[in-house]
Amino acid sequence: MAEDILSVIHGFTASLLNPFDSDLVLHNLTASALDLLHAQGCGIMLADDDGELAFAAASNDDVVTIERHQEHAHEGACFEAFHDDRIVRVSTPEEAEQRWPRYAQRLADAGLRSVLGVPLHAFGSTIGVMNVYRDTAAPWSTEDVTAAQILGALGASAVVYSSDVTHERDLATQLRSAITSRDTIGQAKGILMEREQVDADAAFALLRDISQRSNRKLREVAAAIVEQHRGPTHAPA
Repeated sequence: MAEDILSVIHGFTASLLNPFDSDLVLHNLTASALDLLHAQGCGIMLADDDGELAFAAASNDDVVTIERHQEHAHEGACFEAFHDDRIVRVSTPEEAEQRWPRYAQRLADAGLRSVLGVPLHAFGSTIGVMNVYRDTAAPWSTEDVTAAQILGALGASAVVYSSDVTHERDLATQLRSAITSRDTIGQAKGILMEREQVDADAAFALLRDISQRSNRKLREVAAAIVEQHRGPTHAPA
């Protein structure tokens, strides 16, 4: 496990750009969690201006559905891990059903059977939660939890030390930016999927490549694609 942790952490840190792009950090954090924990899903939620959780990133569409349910229903592993500021481990569908019936149904619909909720910390505050999902019913080991905590700590630090925070020293501003950019990026991915006839992963790779080549943040590239797709707007006569 130690070698796996070092390998994934090396890959994650190598993916960081200077200045950091929080949207890419979140995407790479979910991908790294899948590799490190041999998982089938990962979602990240961050605290909004009111101190409530808001969906920020997910490894796939099924996890988007699960995280958005938690955002609106205020239940689930992520919600509990955030408000209690503790690791939440759920090993079986039956356990999830007993604790959160509606959330458990979302897991079942996605073919997921266990979840690990890991609080993310920065500046002495709990800024969000990383949820990791598996399609097997089995306990989360101490090594699993430790690995997830290490990766989550690196990811949280990278998010809050993005260029926006470096200049403004305003944690709330950066978290808000990471949360609000998700929909624009999702729209841009959808446009590219239709235009290029590719899947979601390939569409995101296209966004990332454009971002790196043009030296613009991912959210800026996504906004430009969405605006271009809408076409020119004309003022009323």
